[in-house]
Amino acid sequence: MMEIQADLEARMASLGIERFRRNALEAREDGQATRSRSMQQVLDVVIDPTASAILKFREDAGSGRAGRRHSAVRFFMGIDADVLAFIAAKLILDGYAQEQNLTRLAVRIGSTVELEKRLTKFMDENKAYMKTVQADLDSRSDHFEHKRRVYMHLLREKGDDWDAWTDRERLLTGLKLIELLSQATGLFEVETTKMAKRVVTSLAPTRRFTDWVATLDMQFEVMSPEYLPCVVPPKDWTGLTGGGYHTTAFPYPLQLVKTRHKAHKRALQAADLSRVMSSVNAIQRTAWTIEKRTLDVLKALIDRGHEIAGLPPMIDDPVPTKPIDIDTNEAARKQWKRAAVQVHNRNRSMFSRRMLAIKTKAIAEEYAQYPAIYFPHQLDFRGRVYAVPQVLNPQGSDVSKGLLVFAEGDPIITPEAKQWFLVHGANCFGVDKVSFEERVAWVHENSDRIRACAASPLDDLWWAEADSPFCFLTWAFEYDRWLHNPWEVFVSRIPIAMDGSCNGLQHYSAMLRDPVGGKAVNLVPSDKPQDIYAEVAKVVMDGLYYEAMMEHHPQWDWVRMDDEARRDINLANTWGAFGVDRSITKRPVMVLPYGGTLSSCQKYVLEATAKKLAAGVRDPFGDDLFPACNWLGSRVWSGIGQVVVAARLAMGWLQDVTRRISDEGPIQWTTPSGFVVVQAYPELKIGRINTTLLGSRFAPRLNEEVPDTIDRRRQANGIAPNFVHALDAAALTLTVNLAGSQGLDKFAMIHDSYGTTAAKTPMLARALRESFVQMYSGENVLETFAREVVPDHLKETIPAVPMVGGLDLSKTLESPYFFA
Repeated sequence: MMEIQADLEARMASLGIERFRRNALEAREDGQATRSRSMQQVLDVVIDPTASAILKFREDAGSGRAGRRHSAVRFFMGIDADVLAFIAAKLILDGYAQEQNLTRLAVRIGSTVELEKRLTKFMDENKAYMKTVQADLDSRSDHFEHKRRVYMHLLREKGDDWDAWTDRERLLTGLKLIELLSQATGLFEVETTKMAKRVVTSLAPTRRFTDWVATLDMQFEVMSPEYLPCVVPPKDWTGLTGGGYHTTAFPYPLQLVKTRHKAHKRALQAADLSRVMSSVNAIQRTAWTIEKRTLDVLKALIDRGHEIAGLPPMIDDPVPTKPIDIDTNEAARKQWKRAAVQVHNRNRSMFSRRMLAIKTKAIAEEYAQYPAIYFPHQLDFRGRVYAVPQVLNPQGSDVSKGLLVFAEGDPIITPEAKQWFLVHGANCFGVDKVSFEERVAWVHENSDRIRACAASPLDDLWWAEADSPFCFLTWAFEYDRWLHNPWEVFVSRIPIAMDGSCNGLQHYSAMLRDPVGGKAVNLVPSDKPQDIYAEVAKVVMDGLYYEAMMEHHPQWDWVRMDDEARRDINLANTWGAFGVDRSITKRPVMVLPYGGTLSSCQKYVLEATAKKLAAGVRDPFGDDLFPACNWLGSRVWSGIGQVVVAARLAMGWLQDVTRRISDEGPIQWTTPSGFVVVQAYPELKIGRINTTLLGSRFAPRLNEEVPDTIDRRRQANGIAPNFVHALDAAALTLTVNLAGSQGLDKFAMIHDSYGTTAAKTPMLARALRESFVQMYSGENVLETFAREVVPDHLKETIPAVPMVGGLDLSKTLESPYFFA
């Protein structure tokens, strides 16, 4: 098998090269070469010297010094040199792989400059309207020709006071820009060739340009390997490099920690990472295999092409037929355009999902022949563990996870193992907000239907209605086999997933012993799982009821109320009737530990409400949906604060401390697993080239990190999510090591979702609770953080750590729904 593995690794390197070449070739053949990484770098480099040449040309032409004043200079006025350079460079580079007739190219560049100036003038006169149009168009297309046609139609439709350039003026403008770029960079030259009786003048790349692009292509090719699973156990990590894959097929060895910061690399070299590496090695030594029945179903559904079970449709939706009177009926034309835009947007969004599904299927088909496959893992800068293969892996999509089962299973013998197996089936379907007993009962009640799906999954598609359809289907296959031979000892190979209850808030509630937040996220035992999203929704609804009832208060006079008070009462009544449930509060609560803000809360409320309206719920808001959602978002934000007290306090304290010490340099701290985190967001030197027609271009030379600087704002914004992510990574590391020391050798780990076989799930459940409680039973992690990151001369300026509450954390050991 090692010989096969060596061949696979060689192919991984070549696949990256093939993918890069294919993408670059498609971009160049499509006349959009600057989509490729090589040409993006060329574009970034040529803008600066070309802009300098344009500035000098304008200066010389206006100086009055001797020399012919080029007639194109007046068309260069009123537009930034960077924009002119960008337009010329992009259009020249986009078409360099095709023969470029000099006259046609020059006219195209001149026309683009004219349209850019014309649009800028129109935008200055119609700022609000054009801002909406530009944002909408940028979100739908980045294709130059499409944008040009849309903007030209808009200008004709709206009418603008523009003195159109002549073809000669466009030609002169384009020729001058081509000349300036060619002279400033030496990358292009004018060639004259005879074809029959005609003389053809074209713009051709120089040898310097082709050699440069070839070198860039070669560099980017080898930097983009396409990592795939292994067919032998990955190489253990014993240091910061050299783990995972076995051969030297890749140009650079895999890094244990993905970080570019030199200070972080030095800190990691000095740290004791033995526990971290032991955990990663145990995870990547887990042997998996492809569940062939699930793969067969996936292949059949993709062949059918229907949108089902989370799979995208395999063909684009047809664009609506144009109305017969589209040229004369403006209302019909606008209605058709709106419908067509929706179809185009949906088709575009489906494309990447379609490619992911097809690629997942292809990799699974290839690896289905092997009895065992493995996934190398590495860490991000906070210590979070990730599978290296990107498409098919145990941390991937529902399709990816449904295709993978452990290569070897464990027999289901004990009542605990049996319960976990049945609970997993209910969880996959979406029956996960009730007690374990109710979940098991749901499985028994639906046993016949489950088995019917397993027997004929392409005919009985009830399984496709599950929250995680392919995971549920794979479980259903095992469930059916189990009941088919009830007298035999059944060996289960599916990973039983136990998910934390809003895990970020679990960590914040534990570190500050918050009894309110701790109860809401299942840190203490209860008969049924607590639902913090529903709890926040209830608090919000209670507040709405109180506000709505104020109009009936004897001391309130509707006539004398100000407009804001009347608005609040009306909106409270409207939202109360509409209903605020967990679907509206889920995202705002979920992202809170990771840097959620009032603004993001309002955004997620709007998205959730729009989703409800799209599903057919009656719309009481009309054109006032946006302000109504902003209003409710502020109430949801307040409701979160009433339920989630500790997280707000801890996050605020972390941000305050970080602001005060940011001038001292990078922030470095050690997590309970021994992993060292270095947070160092430098200031960015940002420049932006704005063009209406071609969009905004950020170039590395204009958007670069300033050495030896720290951005106080970015540091403060990043500390809360990075701190809690580092803690959940530490909890996972400690759990894997503890469970491994007790004999567990199969791990399906996804940050806040831990899995193993049903037979070993009770062992993993105990280990994760013991590790979590132990992690927070010693010194307060916030105190430890402050001691590490705050220099002595600033200790007096740092606010005290938030007060610890009265939560008895030992009760988490007995909490059944802590991870469930």
